[in-house]
Amino acid sequence: MNRLTAGLAIVALMAGGAGLHAHHSFTGAYNVDKTITISGKIVQIALRSPHSFFYVESEGTDGAAQQWAIEGASAGQFAQQGVDASAFRVGDIVEVTANPSRTPNSTRARLLKIIRPSDGKSWGTGAGEKVD
Repeated sequence: MNRLTAGLAIVALMAGGAGLHAHHSFTGAYNVDKTITISGKIVQIALRSPHSFFYVESEGTDGAAQQWAIEGASAGQFAQQGVDASAFRVGDIVEVTANPSRTPNSTRARLLKIIRPSDGKSWGTGAGEKVD
């Protein structure tokens, strides 16, 4: 292999790795320096890869219902942490702590913690937090 071919191979590998890192960086889409709390009812759950979503309907500041798309880990990562299709269900009333979207007036957020107040079941990304 000549130097040009080797150099191009290295550049291609570095570019591919940068793309993977960028894909998993939430800081571009979400303000990780802020947190919000969303209380409402789960209306849809999509446990999938590369990211799962909990869709939560809550009351907006104007009193109208609004649906939040709460982005979390992949289905495989959640499963390893005890979150599967039976952990949280459509219809559950939950309280979500999340990082808000960087897009103004967006109803997307990054999941940090979810609690079902009726029985205390919770999951979180903080140290020592797991499915209870």
